[in-house]
Amino acid sequence: MTTVAEFIERNREQLIERYTRELGQWESSRGLGPSELTDSFPEFLSMLVAISRQGHRDDPSKTRSRLEGTHISHRVRLGFNQEEVTDEYVLMGRLISGLWEGLPLEQQPTLEDTRLLFEELQGAMDQVIVSFSGYSLEDRQREKRFLNRLNALASEVMGDDAHFVPLHERLGALVEVVREAMRAQGAALLLVTADGRTLHPIMYTGQWNVRTETEPVPLDGASFVARLAASEEPLELPDAAGAGHEVSEGVRLSGLHSLLGVRLWPHGKLLGVLYLGVADIRPFEPQARRYLETLVEYLSGIIQKALLLQQLRQANERLARSETFHRLATAAISDAIWEWNLQTDIVTWSGGVEKLFGHMREQLGGHVSGWYDHIHPEDRERVVHGIHETIARGGQRWRDEYRFLHRDGGYVHVTDHGLVERDASGRAVRMVGAMQDITASKAASEALRVSEERLRLAVRAAELGTWDFHPVTGILRWDERCKALFELPLMPEVTYEGFMAALQPEDRERAHAAVQWALQLDSGGEYDVEFRPLRQNGRPERWVRAIGRAFFEGGRAVRFIGTAQDISERKHQQQESQKRAEFAEQLIGIVSHDLRNPLNAITLSVAALLRQEELGERQAKGLARISAATERATRLIRDLLDFTRARLGGGIPIERKPLDVHSLCRQVVEEVRLAHPDREVEVVWSGEGTGEWDGDRLAQVITNLVNNALAYSPPGTPVHVETRGMDGAVLLSVHNAGSPIPPELLPRLFEPMTRGRPGGDAASRSIGLGLFIVANIVHAHGGTIEVHSEEVTGTMFTVRLPRRASTPSGM
Repeated sequence: MTTVAEFIERNREQLIERYTRELGQWESSRGLGPSELTDSFPEFLSMLVAISRQGHRDDPSKTRSRLEGTHISHRVRLGFNQEEVTDEYVLMGRLISGLWEGLPLEQQPTLEDTRLLFEELQGAMDQVIVSFSGYSLEDRQREKRFLNRLNALASEVMGDDAHFVPLHERLGALVEVVREAMRAQGAALLLVTADGRTLHPIMYTGQWNVRTETEPVPLDGASFVARLAASEEPLELPDAAGAGHEVSEGVRLSGLHSLLGVRLWPHGKLLGVLYLGVADIRPFEPQARRYLETLVEYLSGIIQKALLLQQLRQANERLARSETFHRLATAAISDAIWEWNLQTDIVTWSGGVEKLFGHMREQLGGHVSGWYDHIHPEDRERVVHGIHETIARGGQRWRDEYRFLHRDGGYVHVTDHGLVERDASGRAVRMVGAMQDITASKAASEALRVSEERLRLAVRAAELGTWDFHPVTGILRWDERCKALFELPLMPEVTYEGFMAALQPEDRERAHAAVQWALQLDSGGEYDVEFRPLRQNGRPERWVRAIGRAFFEGGRAVRFIGTAQDISERKHQQQESQKRAEFAEQLIGIVSHDLRNPLNAITLSVAALLRQEELGERQAKGLARISAATERATRLIRDLLDFTRARLGGGIPIERKPLDVHSLCRQVVEEVRLAHPDREVEVVWSGEGTGEWDGDRLAQVITNLVNNALAYSPPGTPVHVETRGMDGAVLLSVHNAGSPIPPELLPRLFEPMTRGRPGGDAASRSIGLGLFIVANIVHAHGGTIEVHSEEVTGTMFTVRLPRRASTPSGM
């Protein structure tokens, strides 16, 4: 046997068509469209199919109640009475049962299957009677009155372009109408967000004049609002005050108890939810539930239309902004924008054509030939042919450079870009482009070309090789000169590994380290290194200096360029000079050492002669002059030996012993006073003066600095000497008045063969090693020496000496 479900499914479209045709002939159905006639009949057929197959289990019963309520509400709004709505279900039964009428019994549905069908139809008709018996004329008039109010407010909700108000600010009046119609004390409207995951609070009226939900409500939650959005039927909440987290705190504390809500579901898509609250705890009548559904269905249509209109306005605003942006951009840039109608050959220009070329738009406007006539005669044929070839071959973009006539009679260089627009058939209909004046950039390019040519000539004249390394790709390019410096063939190209292999083994690691450091951002990209290429066929050793700079993007070196120069001749000269200097220093040391013995003999002999009592005054003076000259020669030799030790022997040796600097300084100054009885030398001291130093060497430092101060200060002015104990060190300072040391001498004052300034006591002047030796003695003690010399304050040397030798790190 064939089931009712099978008969319906096989003849579904036929049933809908016959139902719509016959219903449309009724008096109450005149003027209604097909969708209004059909209403929920297709869904009702699907429900009957489900009941035929599974009875009243699970969903079909719920679906039936919803469909019946929706259908009855819809018919009431259209003016149908109870008898007409009941007759609809009679028509449904007649059309369905007519599908098997006249068929053999074995091909008809079972009696049980048929019974279920007519039970459903009878139940629907019973529901019609119940609904109409509880829905008076007064109720229908009241419903119609509030629907008319909603309809009257709809135009205000849609808004107008002149006085735009955001949609959420225009929905309050609609929600308030629904609240009044339902005689509720509060109403809330929430709309679904763009991502479809949450409901956003929009409007609250009545006692909920502030938002009861302050944050979007997730649709996948267990709240009353979330359940409402998922329910096909209106939902009630008996007492919101005791509902806990199912409702928001604002709802719980508002004083309203029972809630009734329904979702906004136009065209089968969730738009939002609306729920009401009343002050007492009570159930809501079926009429109230149906009434709310009717109002919300009408409200959903209004809101959906308003949203669509708002989207349209926003799209128009974006379009207007885009057009404004295009207009302002066109006015702001210096390009001349043109539009060519390929059907009429009419060209229109932007105002940029006047800025660039001095022509009024009207002068160039019109036929495209006006544009062609302004192209330089030597460029015209090429440009016109190129643009028409692009159009003919189906191209989209065109670009060219040419000369364009200026109003002053001269020509300017321009670059011109065009974009071809085609219709659906591929035919070119329009072309839009931009013309830019590149006269200045062409001149700059020519100047750059000349500059580069001059640079190439300068590089060639200086015999410089150039190289270009790309660290990202590893590509290295050398010019011919650079390859010649390494005696490499012109082909093939040199690699970085090949460059390293072309160096002498002793220089590779140092050269590689210099390259890697230059490629680090912290280095600043600077590169300067000297190395030796491999010797070829026994040729003399050669030196090359490479100078370059790395360029960075995003913290990474992307290019490394520079020059290479043969410095072999300079290196050889430096080596020869070094050898000569070392030989001279060694010779000085040897000569100074050998002169000490005869000078010692002279000193001892003079001392012995001076002890004789029978010497005359003339003889005594002669011996005194010999003794003084011998002492000066001894000091000179001692300075020369110290200089030799400092330059060739790794520094002046010292021997530390416990010592009091204050006592040593007073003793040395006293000896200097004896040699200069006509000068005043002041000595002051303070603090702790003990430590470990080489006493003889410190005496040498003090003697040199004091003698230097006496030699370069005016007679009659004092020399001030001070020693001051500090934490961990002792300071020695020597000050004198007089002309300052020239500023250009200060940086090399402690170098050998350097004197502070011209003048001074000729008898006490030396060969310029004193301050060099002083500095080396101070440095040997781990100390420092500084000098400050000004016209007003005079000259002061300051020595800082640590009390103990510093302990090497790790010891």
